[in-house]
Amino acid sequence: MKIYHQFLWLFVFLFSGASCVHEASQNTAEINNQKPNIILIYADDLGPGILGYNGQTKIRTPNIDQLAKDGKIFTNAYGSNVCSPARASILTGLNNAHAPMPTPGGLQCQLAAGLIDQATFDKKIYRKQNEGHYYIGQMAQKVGYKTAYIGKLGFGYSDTSEMIDSYGFDYHCGLLDAVMCWSFYPPHYFENGKKIPLLNNPKVTKKSPTCLLVGEDSMTYSEDIWLEKALTYIENKKEDPFFMIYATQLPHGPASIAPKDYVYKNKEGWTKQERVYASMIHKLDQSVGSIVQKLEELGLTDNTLIVFASDNGHEIQSYTTVNPNGIDPNLTYDYDTYTFNQAIVKPQKKAEFWDGHHRGEDIFNGTRGERGMKRHSYQGGIHLPYIAKWPNKIKASTKSDLVITDYDFMPTIADLIHGEIKQTDGISYLPTLIDKGEQQKHDYIFFKNTTGVARDVLIKEGWKLVNEKDVKASDYANNTSVYKWALYDLTNDPYEKKNVASEFSSKVIEMKKLIKKANYPIQLAQ
Repeated sequence: MKIYHQFLWLFVFLFSGASCVHEASQNTAEINNQKPNIILIYADDLGPGILGYNGQTKIRTPNIDQLAKDGKIFTNAYGSNVCSPARASILTGLNNAHAPMPTPGGLQCQLAAGLIDQATFDKKIYRKQNEGHYYIGQMAQKVGYKTAYIGKLGFGYSDTSEMIDSYGFDYHCGLLDAVMCWSFYPPHYFENGKKIPLLNNPKVTKKSPTCLLVGEDSMTYSEDIWLEKALTYIENKKEDPFFMIYATQLPHGPASIAPKDYVYKNKEGWTKQERVYASMIHKLDQSVGSIVQKLEELGLTDNTLIVFASDNGHEIQSYTTVNPNGIDPNLTYDYDTYTFNQAIVKPQKKAEFWDGHHRGEDIFNGTRGERGMKRHSYQGGIHLPYIAKWPNKIKASTKSDLVITDYDFMPTIADLIHGEIKQTDGISYLPTLIDKGEQQKHDYIFFKNTTGVARDVLIKEGWKLVNEKDVKASDYANNTSVYKWALYDLTNDPYEKKNVASEFSSKVIEMKKLIKKANYPIQLAQ
């Protein structure tokens, strides 16, 4: 029997030897085709109400709307109230209490302006805090994916090229500092660690860049670079399975557009900032359309999962003054002095803390009337647009009310590509994506906010407990903030008008215990 097996093996080997190279390449192609490409298009400060499929009528978003028509819409998707914690959760699958702590933003700007030297910069970067964590790029690499990160890189506050490498990305191109990302005309960008100057763009001379409402024809608008690099990457990797995060700056404020893309320039009845902001949304929609078209041209559409989402809620102050008597002075940009200066923008106005309730300031209704905006933990600050498209796998024109959040993305992708998950606070929503299997649900979702207006927030079964700023007890003039626990019944009060903490004190106690549990440190997996 042993001799027979040896003879059989020799026969098979000799028979197949002449064509082994050809068959190997065929088999590799077949395996690669079985691994779906994955693209996360990650918008910056995009409120759900800005998009046509959510009822927007003033700004056209045909490509994003088509993405929604071709895929599945998640109506209960949540993120952090500011950008960096959300991005840390996307990259690690951990909630804000467990994900790495981001370095404060602006260090790249200070370095470029000569306000600090390289040694000081190196001392201030939180490299050690990021070590020991397991990142989504590493996971994808381990199962054979090529990985790319383009646009607003890393956690978004201050990162380095070496840190992006360590997160598991073979290719990365973009900006490494959230403050530098305020400008769509940066003085340079980084491509795999190499600094690429943009000589016609404004130089950085202070702690923040110059933000132009409308640039000049000779300048380079950053979104054009990111899109070109993304399309080239897709072209180059068409034979390989790839995972790409396309982290556009759009439509983060201050509002800014290139002359060639100023499509709402002549819109009557709008301020110039509103015209520019609407043009930014058009630019974002065009980028989405270009990525989808490139996949179609290369025959990759059917084998590519596209997820479109935002990091946090709508940033109204990108283009308008919200509640003139009550907004943080650092949130309104003066285009004449290129500074955040409330005394200039809103002279002779008594500054007070805002309660988050809208009073008709936003002509685009980006929060769909939900309370708050970016930096607030009310629904307007953490409720996101979220779309997933994968032809023949995800049913077109469908919706899900499953509660999902930013730290669910990594376990979902791990489930899809059979990647390793060492630890996560999230769930895989793959069963809901493809309508197969049993869907696990969150007992609760939690966000620990260290910046912005509100602190910890927990949502469970339609109840929302938030450590919100007590605007009556806080003193704006003396910069004194007082916080209180507020409870909202989202099912019956989606606009968070009534704090019912005193009526449901037992519910508050129950949810505070869960917040303590969610905050409890975890032991990092090795």
